[in-house]
Amino acid sequence: MASRQLCADFLGILLLLTHSVSEKFSLSGSPYPVVGIVGQDVVLPCQLLPRTWPVDTEVLWSKIEGTHSEAEYVNVHQYKNQPNMDISGDNYQRRTEMFQQEFRNGNVSLKLKRLHVTDAGTYICFVKSPTWSHEANTELQIAAAAPVFIDVLGPQGQGIGLACRSTGWFPKPELQWVGNKGQSLALESKIGMTQDNESLYNVLGHVTVPGGEAPAEIICIVRNGLLKTERESAIHLSDDIFPHTSPWLAAFWISFMLLLLTNGAWAFRGYKEKQKVSQKKRCEEDALLSLGMFPAFLLFLFFL
Repeated sequence: MASRQLCADFLGILLLLTHSVSEKFSLSGSPYPVVGIVGQDVVLPCQLLPRTWPVDTEVLWSKIEGTHSEAEYVNVHQYKNQPNMDISGDNYQRRTEMFQQEFRNGNVSLKLKRLHVTDAGTYICFVKSPTWSHEANTELQIAAAAPVFIDVLGPQGQGIGLACRSTGWFPKPELQWVGNKGQSLALESKIGMTQDNESLYNVLGHVTVPGGEAPAEIICIVRNGLLKTERESAIHLSDDIFPHTSPWLAAFWISFMLLLLTNGAWAFRGYKEKQKVSQKKRCEEDALLSLGMFPAFLLFLFFL
């Protein structure tokens, strides 16, 4: 009985010591979402406090995939103080790195390289030793922005057609046409968006700028709401490029067409009159020829 009590007391003391050791350490990620740019690198922070590196500490970075009800933990990077145990996960080969020189300061952050849109999500930093373990979460959001270009499509009725295009945005951007001093244009704009095989958005906007009251400068702005940034392109329009119709020129062409129609009618009438006279003359010649042949026919009958 005494030995059992001694074992129970020892176990209690061991658990208490383990709990006490665990309480000495804490782990923190980023309290706010980390925003990374497609194609660039990002650091997911994870800090052990106090800033030290206990013996036999291990680190495992993983990512939560799927929905909340069907969550799956994907291995991103694993570190152990053993040979060949600083390795990337299967889907992150040559794209992850930890800062071993910073371990002594409790810094177990992870660098994720050459970001893809699909890298967005929640990452878990899990640190454990033989006597305790802690974990911290960090959310990674992905964004992308790209240059903007304006193309002149040419005359569209009495106006000029413009196209604004840009490829390689994430998340879905906004497109806006503005005029002088940033004033929004009250013009009908057609906007289309598609996604490429890397899930990046390509945006294309069309607008027709009427002549006469068109502002001298037209600007196309594409915004990324996540990055709170925008890209733009501007074009200067002069009155010379708009289609112009002179009232005197219009009157000239109308008169010219009427003259052509009148001359055509008279020419057709003259042709008909000439054809009629020619036909009458032909009939008269045929009649005279018939009369000239009649005496010869009578003479032929006499000799018979």
